[in-house]
Amino acid sequence: MDNIEKIQGLVYQLNGYRNKYYNLNKPSVSDATYDQLFDELTNLENETGYVLSNSPTQTVGYEVKSKLSKVEHPIPLKSLAKTKSFDELTKWTGNKIILLMLKADGLTVELLYENGVLQQASTRGNSIIGEDILHNAKVFKNIPLTIPFKGLLRIAGEAIIHWDDFNTINSKLSDDDKYATPRNLAAGSVRQLDSKICSQREVNFYAFGILECSEELSDSKKEQFKWLVEQGFWSIYYVYGNPGDDFELYINRMKEVAEDKNIPIDGMVLTFDSVKYSKSLGETSHHPLHSIAWKAKDEAETTILRGIEWSVGRTGVITPVAIFDTVLLDNTEVSRASLHNLSICEDLELGIGDSISIIKANMIIPQIEENFTRSNNLTIPDVCPICGGKTIIDQDNESKFLYCTNDDCSAKIIKKFSHFVSRNAMNIDGLSDASLEKFIDAGFLNNFADIYKLSQYKSQIVSMDGFGLKSYNNLIKSIEKSKDVKLENFLYSLGIDQLGQGGSKRLVKHFNNNFSAIICASVNDLMQVEDFGEVTANSVYSYFDNDNNQDLVDELQMYINIKEVAEKKDVGFKSLDGLTFVVTGNVETFKNRKELEELITSLNGKLSGSVSSKTNYLINNDTTSTSGKNKKAKELNVPIISEQMFNEMIGR
Repeated sequence: MDNIEKIQGLVYQLNGYRNKYYNLNKPSVSDATYDQLFDELTNLENETGYVLSNSPTQTVGYEVKSKLSKVEHPIPLKSLAKTKSFDELTKWTGNKIILLMLKADGLTVELLYENGVLQQASTRGNSIIGEDILHNAKVFKNIPLTIPFKGLLRIAGEAIIHWDDFNTINSKLSDDDKYATPRNLAAGSVRQLDSKICSQREVNFYAFGILECSEELSDSKKEQFKWLVEQGFWSIYYVYGNPGDDFELYINRMKEVAEDKNIPIDGMVLTFDSVKYSKSLGETSHHPLHSIAWKAKDEAETTILRGIEWSVGRTGVITPVAIFDTVLLDNTEVSRASLHNLSICEDLELGIGDSISIIKANMIIPQIEENFTRSNNLTIPDVCPICGGKTIIDQDNESKFLYCTNDDCSAKIIKKFSHFVSRNAMNIDGLSDASLEKFIDAGFLNNFADIYKLSQYKSQIVSMDGFGLKSYNNLIKSIEKSKDVKLENFLYSLGIDQLGQGGSKRLVKHFNNNFSAIICASVNDLMQVEDFGEVTANSVYSYFDNDNNQDLVDELQMYINIKEVAEKKDVGFKSLDGLTFVVTGNVETFKNRKELEELITSLNGKLSGSVSSKTNYLINNDTTSTSGKNKKAKELNVPIISEQMFNEMIGR
């Protein structure tokens, strides 16, 4: 047994003695024996630099926060592609060695250690911006506060509550307060403002990946997991898979392991064992290409459709929402599901009173899978359910949508404001749809710029239901904070049709953070932006060509400060404008590949995750490698250059 295992065993043993002594009033060992074991634990902790959060040597000081602050992830924590097909899994793995891991059902958490000490803990959030939960991570049951490794280490894992602990906690709650699933309880516990509450919830952390490490580790993820265990972490349970193995058999066995270990899961994750190969695959805007999640086939329940609710969005789309008798899916009560558009209603031939089956697609999103009755008696409203304005049916590609034609529809206005203040836009806390509706009805808000004038209505706002001086002050602080904004967030906040969050980023990058250039760009200029087609280009052009929109943007710029992009590194280097690069393999003269990639983009070069006919150069220090990227580059006559050749190209 190594010292880390000894420490873990002593912590477990001493905590058991403490429970019997303090909580059960039944001491099981003498004070001398307890003190001897305590001293042994203290010496081992000092010797190894490894201290568990629930060690008896730590006197827990609970911390209460007024709110969770935001944390930006330097490496986005993206979702995974999903499948329910075993054949697709076999095809995906090809001839590569893989790890098959439990997909624990909890809350994804990132931990950062520097000099062996836990410095930061954050939730996944929207994959780019998470929430600071360091105060709670320090009271998880199994997170090390210090570890033997003294470099920089950033890891990702899942915060979970085991089934037996979940059942124990739920048994002490009233029926109204019980949690539906361990995931719900874990998510609620991890995001508590008072760490004392989290400490009572039996939260554990299972590591599933190393995001960043200042020391070069093995190329094998399996070996990296072993290294994490040596540092004192619990790694997620996994098996090693070879090409041609029976993944269905593996998955069935792993389900039994999860059940034995009381670990709540919502599937399995397959990932390539080779770190270098994984990195070479790149990623999409949604998910990395080195891993895939397997999900069980969706559980279905039969119920009765009782009605359709028509929900109006910010662009005027009126979305049908099915209302049905409550069913229980994955331990969650479900009574409504979005139908997305009229074409889905038509395909299902829906009618009130029909017998329908409900699933949770990917165990998350409720939807109607089948209609057994098909009475097809739905009435499509010819007026907007909110404002009474005329509705029209329009076709977008293969789908039909219902629209409200009234530009002054209150629902559309509220949704536009709601989008403007949302987290990925201007990020203004304290402006819920209900608050926005009150302010609009009171005449405080007519356009987005009016948000920055709300302080003139202080006395009226403070006296409103649901508001007080504290709420008002917090709102004003949030509004002030929002004035410093990235251009990509500001563009997204405007709600330009066809321009999403990813498109806003690509637009800003293409025009080098120059807002004036974007405003003045022609349709042809805009079509040069990565992944912009004619529809998106026309939409952006039309928005800024509209005098009312331009007036609004001009007024907003009186209040906001668009953040400058980071100063370009090594500005004396040659521009890479118009050149597209693919980077693969290890680097030598840069700290890591990210630093090289950032230099390329700072010099106006473009990056791609895969070699294609649009690639100008593949950067790989092993120019003679027979890797897939090198082979593809040779097939397409794309030059393969070393890092040194790249440095010479830019004059570095």
